[in-house]
Amino acid sequence: MRNATGIGCKTPDPIGLIAEEHALQRELCDLLEAIADGLPHSFDKALAVIAVSILEGSVPRHMRLEEEALFPVLRERLAADHPLHAALACLEEEHERDGATLVELTDALKTAAADGVVGNADMLGYVLRGYFDSQRRHIAWEDRVVLPVARQALTPDDLGTLQSWIMASDHPRCSQQSVVAIRNARSARGVCDGCPSAKTADNVLPFALK
Repeated sequence: MRNATGIGCKTPDPIGLIAEEHALQRELCDLLEAIADGLPHSFDKALAVIAVSILEGSVPRHMRLEEEALFPVLRERLAADHPLHAALACLEEEHERDGATLVELTDALKTAAADGVVGNADMLGYVLRGYFDSQRRHIAWEDRVVLPVARQALTPDDLGTLQSWIMASDHPRCSQQSVVAIRNARSARGVCDGCPSAKTADNVLPFALK
């Protein structure tokens, strides 16, 4: 993967950003558990609306970041016999399985929020608990195993490649600029030009933010 933004960050911290997204997903799991705990006698519509927003936005984007950027860079960097290769394949299978559950769960929460009542509380509770239990195990394993290996094995160029992918994505973020500043900028070059932790990469055109 090449530097897609045309900007090379001198101090990229994409692993830290991924860890922050894991923290958000743990909060999502707590929120889903609160919804499940209220069933069948009560249903918090406000919590459901918040959960749907995260399930439809942050969660799929995070899975794309791992599958399209982090995992490929790790596979290129690690030795062919490194045990993490098999683990990454298992994590991708979990993404696929949890992705299917995510769609089912999102639809159920949307319907319940629109109706103001849960049609089948037992089923929704079952799906909720299955999803957040799986996610907590998945995230904990990535935090304990994948991210430490990434911090140890990836080179500064690898981290720069990951940061460039993030900046060229539909949710650009960095450890040096606020989300508001990035969203208000017209291009990755625009937000990075004024940052002391960025340098222009040679022979690469700037990438306009979506």
